[in-house]
Amino acid sequence: MAPKKAKNPVRSIERATEILELLKELDGARLVDLEGYVDLSKGTIHSYLATLEQCGLVSKDGSTYNIGLSSLTLGGYARDRQPLYVLGREGADELAEQTGELVALMTEWNGRSTYLYQRAGERAMAMDSHLGVQLPIHCTASGKAILSELPEERVHEIIDERGLPVWTDNTITDRAALFEELETIRERGVSFDDEERIDGLRGIGVPITRDDDLLGAIALAGPVNRLEGDRYWEELPDQLTKIRRMIDVKAKYPQS
Repeated sequence: MAPKKAKNPVRSIERATEILELLKELDGARLVDLEGYVDLSKGTIHSYLATLEQCGLVSKDGSTYNIGLSSLTLGGYARDRQPLYVLGREGADELAEQTGELVALMTEWNGRSTYLYQRAGERAMAMDSHLGVQLPIHCTASGKAILSELPEERVHEIIDERGLPVWTDNTITDRAALFEELETIRERGVSFDDEERIDGLRGIGVPITRDDDLLGAIALAGPVNRLEGDRYWEELPDQLTKIRRMIDVKAKYPQS
């Protein structure tokens, strides 16, 4: 899903959003730090920060500004309205318990694979992932599962905008090769990330749809030494497929 372009964008809102994104990327920043990133005067940046702080979108600790808790309220509300989260959370929990690995519900937003929910099994790798984190869509199991269900035109749009950047030696960087793999995913219903984003990390994903509408994907990730052989190529894909069927039933029969 790509955000619609406003006919008459409000510049002040764009600048406020830019400052919020910078605070996230910098993991907090002082006013003097932001001067180097934003083409605004010190006084204007301070006015934006003070207003955002008043709204609860920014908090201040000493001289350092961070994202405020009002953002958590908005993000949680947005997530709770996503059908994939409502329908898939129970299945994600079950799969994480069964496998011991990290399981996530992901959706496409602005050409990236975006976290809606994750559950860590008892052996799950620690990863820098949480609600709203966005991953490249062309080299992750969740992303390729999502791409396999998108219209071809939309896939081309995403590639044109985001490109196919290299993350590891296994990353697919050729458009034709990616489309060939997406066809394989459609045939089997399962996608694989074979160390394509992070060396030593593998992933498996399946797309989730409801009434032919794409909701996103459920994916599992773990280290190569545990995701190997039949477990990686057959057993875990079968478990993911079973969870997808469970989600399908919940979507068709909400009270079941």
